[in-house]
Amino acid sequence: MSESLKILFFLVIMLFLSGWELQAQQPEKSADSTALFLYNASDSIPVFDLDSIMILPKMRFSNYRELKRYRWIRRKVYRVYPFARLSGINVQKLDQRLSKMNKRQRKRYMRIVKRWIKKEFEPKLKNLTQSEGRILSKLFHRQTGQTVYEFLKKYKNGWTAFWYQNVAKLYHIDLKVKFDPVNNKEDYWIEYILQKAFQEEILDPQPNRLGYKFLDLQNKWGAKGFPKHLKLNRPKK
Repeated sequence: MSESLKILFFLVIMLFLSGWELQAQQPEKSADSTALFLYNASDSIPVFDLDSIMILPKMRFSNYRELKRYRWIRRKVYRVYPFARLSGINVQKLDQRLSKMNKRQRKRYMRIVKRWIKKEFEPKLKNLTQSEGRILSKLFHRQTGQTVYEFLKKYKNGWTAFWYQNVAKLYHIDLKVKFDPVNNKEDYWIEYILQKAFQEEILDPQPNRLGYKFLDLQNKWGAKGFPKHLKLNRPKK
């Protein structure tokens, strides 16, 4: 990724991660997570709360090229999702904090956050590729409910958002891009990858802010489907 694009994404994600508590607080569990249900005056049985489980169907592809593309996207999603997840956590905190500040306090707060982010995250963010930047932009929309462009316009100004958008376009990245797994097959793949990774505890789960249900996506894309017994032969070299 060129130096200009590295700087662009560093500044954008600096805003994404504008919060001090970067780890989601896990609810504390009591020593005994079971409840007792009284069967009669002298007896009782334990009652357990079980997490719901979603059964994911096996992903099917029409050819080996699609399978290869899916695996490539999966690698990218695994790398950038942690940044998008932090965005989802901290944008809400940012809203809450800035709403209580005057203009002068807001400027001072953002300067402090910028210095901290530069120290903690700049080395990692500078290693993003263009394709990872594109996927991160989509996942930011998934986690926050707003595009990168909308976020910049809201928290900086219209000119800043316009300038970032034009620079990003030079590198084939659209800051106005939306995550649309309902109508875009590759976005559905991304959602499938996330749901599978959540189940396998590869990635920490976080619900989307766009209102769609994964079961509805399964019904739609599964209905289109591919032949059940399609054999994907690796191309001969």
